[in-house]
Amino acid sequence: MVRAVLQKQLVVTVDNRVGSLAEMCAVISASGINLVAVCAHAVDNKGVIMMVAEDHAQAVKLLKEKKYDVREEEIILAGLANKPGALQAVTRKIADAGIDLNLVYASVDKSAKTTPVVLISEDNAGVLQILKV
Repeated sequence: MVRAVLQKQLVVTVDNRVGSLAEMCAVISASGINLVAVCAHAVDNKGVIMMVAEDHAQAVKLLKEKKYDVREEEIILAGLANKPGALQAVTRKIADAGIDLNLVYASVDKSAKTTPVVLISEDNAGVLQILKV
């Protein structure tokens, strides 16, 4: 069994220019909000930043006040064991159930016992059920 919950992530679209990510992170960090997970990439002249914040509602409020283009998206936040094969076991269960994953991102701290992993699919409720078995 994996610890997993339905949660929301922020999806922020910014101009793809040097410093955009740093400026947006400054808005969040200035109010003491910790980010649990972050993924950012550029598409043409836009940057797309996806993040899970410990205080989601406050992060949304702050970014909207600063006129950032913010939307919310449902995710599964799973805590996987920090050991070889943990992600493979989870993704195998999901694949065996016939559910396609649209996005997965994580980062590993070698000294941590668990790793937060963000998963998004067309059937998040189904993935959540699979992970809790």
